[in-house]
Amino acid sequence: MPFAPFDKRLLRRRAPVYAGILITVCLTLACNRIESGSGFWLQRLDYLLYDWRFGLLSDHYDDEADSRVPVIVVDIDESSLAEQGRWPWSRRQLSQLLTRLADAGVAVVGLDIVLSEAEQQPLGRWLDTVPEQQRLMLLELMKSAPDPDTILASTMRRLDVVAGFFFSDNSTDTRGVLPAPVAQLPSGVPMTFLASPGYNGNLPLFAEASAGAGFVSTFTDSDGSIRRTPLVMRYGDQLYPALSLAMVMTYLLDWQLEPEMVRLGNVMVPRQLAVAGIQVRTDALGRVIVPYKGPARSYRYISAADIMAGRVASDVLEGALVLVGTSAQGLADLRTTPVGTQYPGVEVHANVIDALLNGSFPYRPEWEPGATFLLMILTGLLLSVVLPGMGPLRAIPSSIAALLLVVVINATCWSMGLDLPLAPLILLCFTLVILNLGYGFVYESRSRRTLKGMFDQYVPPAHIEKMLDDPSAYQFQGDNRQMTVLFSDIRSFTSISEGLPANELKQLLSSYFTPVTKTIFDHEGTIDKYVGDMVMAFWGAPLDDVDHASHAVAAALAMIEVTRTLEQPFALRGWPRLVAGIGINTGAMNVGDMGSSYRRAYTVLGDAVNLGSRLESLTKYYGVDVLVGENTRHQALEFEYRFVDRIQVKGKLEALDVFEPLGLISETSAATREELDYHRLAMDLYICANWRAAREAFDELVWRYPQCKLYQVFQERLREWEMLPPSDWDGSFQHQQK
Repeated sequence: MPFAPFDKRLLRRRAPVYAGILITVCLTLACNRIESGSGFWLQRLDYLLYDWRFGLLSDHYDDEADSRVPVIVVDIDESSLAEQGRWPWSRRQLSQLLTRLADAGVAVVGLDIVLSEAEQQPLGRWLDTVPEQQRLMLLELMKSAPDPDTILASTMRRLDVVAGFFFSDNSTDTRGVLPAPVAQLPSGVPMTFLASPGYNGNLPLFAEASAGAGFVSTFTDSDGSIRRTPLVMRYGDQLYPALSLAMVMTYLLDWQLEPEMVRLGNVMVPRQLAVAGIQVRTDALGRVIVPYKGPARSYRYISAADIMAGRVASDVLEGALVLVGTSAQGLADLRTTPVGTQYPGVEVHANVIDALLNGSFPYRPEWEPGATFLLMILTGLLLSVVLPGMGPLRAIPSSIAALLLVVVINATCWSMGLDLPLAPLILLCFTLVILNLGYGFVYESRSRRTLKGMFDQYVPPAHIEKMLDDPSAYQFQGDNRQMTVLFSDIRSFTSISEGLPANELKQLLSSYFTPVTKTIFDHEGTIDKYVGDMVMAFWGAPLDDVDHASHAVAAALAMIEVTRTLEQPFALRGWPRLVAGIGINTGAMNVGDMGSSYRRAYTVLGDAVNLGSRLESLTKYYGVDVLVGENTRHQALEFEYRFVDRIQVKGKLEALDVFEPLGLISETSAATREELDYHRLAMDLYICANWRAAREAFDELVWRYPQCKLYQVFQERLREWEMLPPSDWDGSFQHQQK
């Protein structure tokens, strides 16, 4: 079976569809790399849109229910450092702070601090300078004095203190002790929890004195911002809680964590964590999205110095979950978050505690990659097929509507607690919109150039520009309207063509038609066709022209002048002198794109068109350059005309007056007016059938103006009619030839 012929036009029409599908597939595959840790620029875009959405919809997490379990930050701020001394504080100072908190009746205290080393005694190095006998006596006295670490541990036992510790990427770093794990994982099963090979825990003394411990390690996204934080981390086959989760478990008196796992491929992925009836959805790494309540200091901050100095009422802290941390610039615990930079790291824990006890977390479900992949494919295919079929005026608002729909759907899912990526769909929609608008612009520009190149031969440039500015205002279907048509033909062209070689004849016609066409264009005409030595033009389409008759007459007179200017250059090239006859008629015509399925042309049809052609053929008979119909004369009143004849052409019953335009009335000379007056008198005698007087009048005109063939035509006609006058004279002369 033979292959169908390759259709380039079909390919051009479908090119944006194919390109859109290809871009959809490539972007879908590329965007799926975001979660795999590659494609930084895609991640960065996703983070920017996440932060924008979070800032726009952050009020969703500003729940009024947070008053049930207050979360307070005890801040080791600049004023505390100024009043209590630089950090780190002594164990006695920390003991004093915890004693004040215990007296105030706080529920749980979380230390965003790691107590991994014993406090060094400042007298140790001084004792080396004391004589040996005195040094031994002082050492005995120091042994009997209470140890600061012991004092702090004793204070910690007075209330529920959750100590902090760090996980480390160094497998050799295993200082201090870890707290009891909250869950045991099966051995040998691949799981996606964040894991760490090392840790930096608290001294055994403090670990035993605390109610629990949680890691205070923070994990930023690739742009350095904290958007997600793990609730648990894996060390070996055991899970350990974050400080925020450990505080909540201590508050709820439940240290049993139940992770719900699902299988994705060959690995087990956490779906949610449950503790004391609270179920928290996590991502595949056991992380939760931090539901920031607002910018920094959205929670109540109390200076540590004010508490230690007893300047805070006890009822302010009673029953609260207290986080001891710092916002001081020099202590390096200020982070970048979606709600602002310079955000205290301790307040990140406060947001997580608040959401665990009083609110909820948005989450990115484990099925999100598959859903995003499917949604991108469907959206991309839909836009790839629909957008190319729209014009710019429809494509732009439709594209904006599609983008808004994607944003609204994503925001709705966010309000329901689902964190779905926004960047891939936005990027896909935007890329396809730019592709189609760009292709439409390029294609339209090329089409405009092609159309202009094609119609430059037929339509004035001004017409083309107007048509391209508003294509919908013009149609190629048949339309009846009042128009003016012009036919121009070179007289005796057959003999001219026989006397010239084909190549020179082609050059002659080109040299003639070029200035003639320019003249028609300069007078806002449209070229219909060239047939041999004949040129046909019309006025009134495709652009409306209320002065179509005047423009046609002016063009005809200018064409005669142009033809005369060609005499000298033609003579220099050995070419014959050209004489053109022009016929113009105005009337109702049908204009449009006409023809067959093989060849079509934008042309005019109708009786008024045929009459224009007849008038052109009669110019040779009357010896005039231009003949116009009476409708043209009545509409182009600014010109002076010579009445030529009242005629009845073959195939038509009605007689009509035909005229020769001589020029603008304002430019007509007195001599010409005198000639026209005498000619008008002679024609009146002729119409009234006063043959003798009419013949004498035309004899006088021939004697006065021997160069005017028109007068000679009537002179010869009247001589015949004096001998044999017409029997049914009605004032019109019947032409038997077309």
